[in-house]
Amino acid sequence: MKTWKNFFYLLAACLCAISFQACNYENGKIYDFTPITIQLTLTGENGEDLLNPNTPGTYAGLPTIATYGDETYRKDVFEDGLRPLGRAYLARMYGIYTVQLKDGRYALEFGELDSADEYKNEKLTIEWGNGTKDVITFSSKLRWKFGKPVFNRSFKLNGEEVAKDTPSPVIDIRKEGLVEIILWDIAPLVFNIYLLDDKGRDLLNTTVDGHVDLDSVKAIFKGKEYYVNEDPNSKDSRIYPPKFTGLTRPWYDQNNTTPQPLYFGELDGAETFENETLIMDWGKLGRDTITFTSKTEWKNNQPYFIRSYLLNGKEASKDTNKPTFWIRK
Repeated sequence: MKTWKNFFYLLAACLCAISFQACNYENGKIYDFTPITIQLTLTGENGEDLLNPNTPGTYAGLPTIATYGDETYRKDVFEDGLRPLGRAYLARMYGIYTVQLKDGRYALEFGELDSADEYKNEKLTIEWGNGTKDVITFSSKLRWKFGKPVFNRSFKLNGEEVAKDTPSPVIDIRKEGLVEIILWDIAPLVFNIYLLDDKGRDLLNTTVDGHVDLDSVKAIFKGKEYYVNEDPNSKDSRIYPPKFTGLTRPWYDQNNTTPQPLYFGELDGAETFENETLIMDWGKLGRDTITFTSKTEWKNNQPYFIRSYLLNGKEASKDTNKPTFWIRK
């Protein structure tokens, strides 16, 4: 009976060796070894996460390629639709793919490699897609000590050791943010403000009965007051970077009955404004309050704008750098 029991133990170990690449049988015990994966993070000059798609200068959108041995792997491209399912003891090569670490940082993970195999100065080359590359060199050897597995492992980044004796090193690489970001000119914010009576007539036109007293009109923004100034060039001369001109009135054709606005701006379109207020004081005609939010998010080095504008608490415009406000008195 004892002979048969030993036979079945040995058979189980053999089946394990066939079925599981990282499964070893030693002294009557079966060992499962965590596959080797290499995680790479990119850090900018100011500590920013350059693999986060929302970071200015991010590398997230680049066609990153990993070369290991004779094989080349493109980032986040999985053969036969296979995707990493988390911790698994059967090592399976997925290539290079994006993951998010427990601390919220983004990383590229390469793997999986069989922990039971021996590796000696193996090279993993990462080409980032912008002409730069980094080389990871690693060695791993399994030996048995007092019937237990012991691993000798070393991981080097461009020739310098950065991790050892771990199956899943996190290797931080210092990079400069992509310079393409400086090519973006972000249009400034310019507010177009109309003042009409209940018949739709332009109360900013001094030929209209009941028009506002322009000398008493002012805008209040961040605690400062801005009175109407004449801008003979009007908004057609807008330039970058933004040129703040306060509250301006373009040249008026007094015979033109088409309403024409006052302009307030220019405000930097890349600046963040959170529930900022612009108060329009019309003198005897009272006040109106414009509340606005403007944010810029970066994804793959492209700006995406989140903008909303309220007039006296009601939505008046959104997702534009030139909001229009129709105020009736």
